[in-house]
Amino acid sequence: MLLILYIVLLVLLFAALVFVLWLGYMSYISKLFRQIFARKAPVPKVDRSPVKIDQKTVFGRGKNWFYTTRREYLNVRIDSFDGVKLSGYFRPSADRSSRYAVILMHAHDEHPTETAAYARLMMHQIECHVLIAHERAHQMSTGNYSTYGIYESVDLVRWTEFIKRQVGHDVRIFIVGRGIGATAALLAAQQNDFPSEAAGIIADSPLTDLEGYVTQEVNRQRGLKSSMVIRSLDKRFADKFNTGFATGNVIKGAARIRVPVLLLSGADDNITPPGGIRELYDDLRCQKRLVTVDRAEHLMAYDKAPATVEREVRSFVEHCVVRLVSIGKM
Repeated sequence: MLLILYIVLLVLLFAALVFVLWLGYMSYISKLFRQIFARKAPVPKVDRSPVKIDQKTVFGRGKNWFYTTRREYLNVRIDSFDGVKLSGYFRPSADRSSRYAVILMHAHDEHPTETAAYARLMMHQIECHVLIAHERAHQMSTGNYSTYGIYESVDLVRWTEFIKRQVGHDVRIFIVGRGIGATAALLAAQQNDFPSEAAGIIADSPLTDLEGYVTQEVNRQRGLKSSMVIRSLDKRFADKFNTGFATGNVIKGAARIRVPVLLLSGADDNITPPGGIRELYDDLRCQKRLVTVDRAEHLMAYDKAPATVEREVRSFVEHCVVRLVSIGKM
């Protein structure tokens, strides 16, 4: 009888230990999940201009240009499908009859005005209306989590609807994205309901595989290479967003993209490695162009080789316009 009691106690102690370890592990997964996906800063009470802007890069100079012309932009807001309030800066074209518009989507943990250099570049190519979006969980948009392009791809479609209401249903929209903004554009373009008004996508360093990125981040932050941790994070992601990491793989559905795509990549990018961008390019079945800039790190291709990127963007826009004319959309 005493032996049975000892066995029962041992089983209970073992079960309690397992339960404590499980609670500790789940707490660790929750903390890791928040570190990767949660909003980095609260929604500012006021959208203030920065006191000082570092203009050492093309993006800093673009940001400075944005704030010198800030009064030309309207603060706009729309609702996303899940109740998130999305903010943006909208600049109507000086030529109100223009049928072109540009939507700019920034990278993760980046201020929206980091895309202003591309806004300025596009405005030099075509007379256009400009929208600089604040992605969910960034700057003036609400939302507590970033989904690295998945929900953001749906938000992007909402922004195209906003542009159509402002400009007209005959508008032709170029989409320029950096990092997860580029991922959002490419994921949106794979969907059957992707707006036919889209004229072309310029994707600067898109994240091509969310699971691969999370694995890399876990290894970088914690020195872990555990597949169990990745599976647990994937399950937490699926429980919260009703979809898993696999949905964030741009390469799998690349063949469904029909709108022209210009891909920009840095040869020294260790966040979105050139190999993944090349695989994405190879799987595209649309009009496409890949530009890889030597010695450029993540998101720095334009800054490293501005003349090259500007020439490629100019050529891409021209080809897109010719394509629109040839298929009777202009």
